[in-house]
Amino acid sequence: MTRIAFGLGLAGIAGTLAGCLDVPSGPPAECTSNSDCDTANGEICAEGTCYGNPPDGMYAVVISPPASRKDLVPRELTMPSIADDGWIEDLALEKPSVFTGRVEALCVAPMTCDRSALATTITITRPSSFRGGPAFKVVADSTASADPSGPSFEIALPKTGASDQAYVVTVLPTGRGDEPQGGGMSPAELFPPARFTLLAKDNSVTKAIQLGGPSLPTIDGTVLSAVGGGLSHYRVVALGRWEAGAPATEVSTVDYTGADGKFRLILSENLVGPVELVAKPAPNGAAAPTLHAFSVASNASSQQQLVQPANLGQVKTYTFPIKGVDGSGAIAGVRGARVKVTATIAGPVTGQTSATFAAEGTTDDSGNVQIPLLDGYGITEVYKLEVVPPASSNMGVVFDAPLAVSSAATPLLLPTRIALRGHVVDFNGQPLKDVSVTARPSLRFTWTFDDAPQAFVSAIPAATTLTPETGEFALWVDPTIDGLWGHYDLAFEPASKARAPSWIEGDIEIPRDPSKTTVSVDEVRLPDSAAVRGTVKDPLGVEVEGAEVKIFRLAGSLALCTEVRNAPASCPIPAVLQGRGDSDPAGIVRLTLPRCPWAGPLTVLDPMARAD
Repeated sequence: MTRIAFGLGLAGIAGTLAGCLDVPSGPPAECTSNSDCDTANGEICAEGTCYGNPPDGMYAVVISPPASRKDLVPRELTMPSIADDGWIEDLALEKPSVFTGRVEALCVAPMTCDRSALATTITITRPSSFRGGPAFKVVADSTASADPSGPSFEIALPKTGASDQAYVVTVLPTGRGDEPQGGGMSPAELFPPARFTLLAKDNSVTKAIQLGGPSLPTIDGTVLSAVGGGLSHYRVVALGRWEAGAPATEVSTVDYTGADGKFRLILSENLVGPVELVAKPAPNGAAAPTLHAFSVASNASSQQQLVQPANLGQVKTYTFPIKGVDGSGAIAGVRGARVKVTATIAGPVTGQTSATFAAEGTTDDSGNVQIPLLDGYGITEVYKLEVVPPASSNMGVVFDAPLAVSSAATPLLLPTRIALRGHVVDFNGQPLKDVSVTARPSLRFTWTFDDAPQAFVSAIPAATTLTPETGEFALWVDPTIDGLWGHYDLAFEPASKARAPSWIEGDIEIPRDPSKTTVSVDEVRLPDSAAVRGTVKDPLGVEVEGAEVKIFRLAGSLALCTEVRNAPASCPIPAVLQGRGDSDPAGIVRLTLPRCPWAGPLTVLDPMARAD
């Protein structure tokens, strides 16, 4: 099975530009002839719609074929403008470059070779051809077979042009679960992952992929208890990188410890820098910490020990009451809150071994949650607490708060969120009903945090509401997180019957006043919309039904990258989705774009200002 996706990479959208969805179906005709449209700026009347007069700016298009057209692949193109009459040229899909091959074990003479094909998962990625665009990613499976000939996978890829980066291919042998699979050793226990680059300039590319080898570095070791005995049922793997600065990923075989606690790993080749060993207990076993060993050489074989900390105690289930002040001013239990308890232990008693522990649960109707924890003094002093209420709750989050399990029965009172209130109108000032309004932490806010709180903030569910006939909205957001004052993007997505584009009000600032319970956004007037269209065709010029077309506006400024404390090194400010539509039986796709030019982010106070 093959899965193809173009993804935005960041869930949040910078407060930079607006994004639009499909042209609404069903509104009354806005024209019967060209004279009803703005002909001075190029508009024409067609299908009861004034098409044309698109906004200025640099755009890019991603065209994806329908799932039924296996003979076509997605295509990206950058264009300087859209025609004055709203027509988009060159919405043509292309034939793929078909990548076929076979995955098998490396065989070096005088070894007896087994030419069976191995079962693996093959992931192929490539950055977008335009800055901030959605990266290309395809995931496919190679099949296991005793047949010593013939391909074990076939993957369709967009062809690489002269200016395109090469594909990065990662081959991950199957059988990497939390516990060993039955029926003998899995490919993941025998062969490490492999990575290589691939150009796909021709109609077909064939490559034999060989895994393993006698000269790869190995790590032999033991997972031990605090008193020296082996620990069983641990999954052990190495995390590392093929490129400097990339996120750590699994770069070794996996092994599962027996009663003696021993393991053996084979590392992938061409790794950059040291690796981290991770020994994780079986999920269905008794609660225990995950063990880590850092700075292990990736270019030479070694022996390692991972030692569990002492004085962890026994597993005990604690009940945590989570409460907050409700809308009536009364203190009540918070239903549906995610509660997570973590601990990190590192020190002389464990040598190079660090231990991490995590357990979580969800509060019941009364606001109570039961979580099994270790009760020994070697861990109870370092527990930290995270709480994330539902997105619709007026109760706020708690991050990395010290937790004394001895007082677990004492109710935890959550902070109160602040309401973002306003109303949304169309370009003519009329209130808009059934507009979906969503609040998300802005990039300016998210990238101000260090790595751990940044990941926490990115995972908070976004608050969403639907406007009534008055166009009013109210959303609850956290005024501060980890001591930093918030900034939020408000995303507006009108109903299909409204002739209005989607829009984003960016970097809305939470006032540095703990006594405030409401931030007034006042009136949000959506911009005028420009209707555009084009015809999607295949390489033979035949119209394609069901193709998806997305139009992005390229980011005009990267100033945010230097204005925040902890932006990613690549500073991936996304190109903003401006329009999306599917082609009809005649291959025609219709989209709307916001005509109002973007004036830049709001002026805000120092995002690094602390709440205290």
